[in-house]
Amino acid sequence: MKIIEYFTTKDKEHWLNEIKKSDWGAGQYLYTLLSEGNLKKMVGETALVPMLVDGDKLIAFCTFAPFDDIQPTDMSSWIGFLYTFPEYRGHHYAGQLLDYAESIATVMEREYIHISTNHIGLYEKYGYEFYKIEKDIEGEDSRVYRKALAVEGPEKDKRYENGAKWKAEIVEAARKDVEMIAYCGFSCNHCFLGEWCGGCRSVFSCCSYGTFHESGGCPNIKCCQEKGINGCYECNELKDCKKGFYKPDNDGAAACKAQAIFVQKYGKEKFLQVHDRLHEVYDFKKTQEILGTSVEEGLKILENNLS
Repeated sequence: MKIIEYFTTKDKEHWLNEIKKSDWGAGQYLYTLLSEGNLKKMVGETALVPMLVDGDKLIAFCTFAPFDDIQPTDMSSWIGFLYTFPEYRGHHYAGQLLDYAESIATVMEREYIHISTNHIGLYEKYGYEFYKIEKDIEGEDSRVYRKALAVEGPEKDKRYENGAKWKAEIVEAARKDVEMIAYCGFSCNHCFLGEWCGGCRSVFSCCSYGTFHESGGCPNIKCCQEKGINGCYECNELKDCKKGFYKPDNDGAAACKAQAIFVQKYGKEKFLQVHDRLHEVYDFKKTQEILGTSVEEGLKILENNLS
């Protein structure tokens, strides 16, 4: 038995059909959300669907996401849709999925992880405590349970160790065959979050800017998708744009736009070569440390590092 993740698995159709076999209304709803591509729109772009499997058989599944059925809320992260097939119940398999989600949440430095449910006496066995009653998206009362993840000690250390390994596996799978130049102009391959994020074009985008927005959706991505372009560097309004990451008061706005303009002028291959060169010459985490706060000056620095 092992845990795999739906969005980064190769055989999505098979596992989607396995989820459909569940005899639970919420499981059928999850199937619909996944088949129609709406789960991430509902619960956040970084949503995962961990699945405990035995060969090609699905034993149990759940979601791990920024949100669940309590919206709007400032509570995050959430485990939802937790289900074990009847023939596998009584072996605490659900606990393996809970541990998986809790471990990744620990790596993501979440203080708590939450569950919305009306079950009493189930999640308490796994260290969850009743927190409060909240209205769900249907207007019904739901019991919110939460588990503290930030308490220092051996349990947190173990979660962090496992979570780092599991998240790295997700990131590696998410990055496979995905373009690593972000919509806004940054290079995801050269980002300081690279080991934790699949890149903003992947199924596991943990962009520190994008996650501040509703459902983790970056305004620059949404704008590009609405215009049907591959990135801001293909937009004829780029020079004067103040949307999303380009807001003047945003840290790195000028550096980001300078990079997008560079891609517009010289292409993606040259852009990646210049990034490699910058990292050879300078010691930095964020490109704004090198490119500064002026679009013009940032562009000159990039051009000066053309080979």
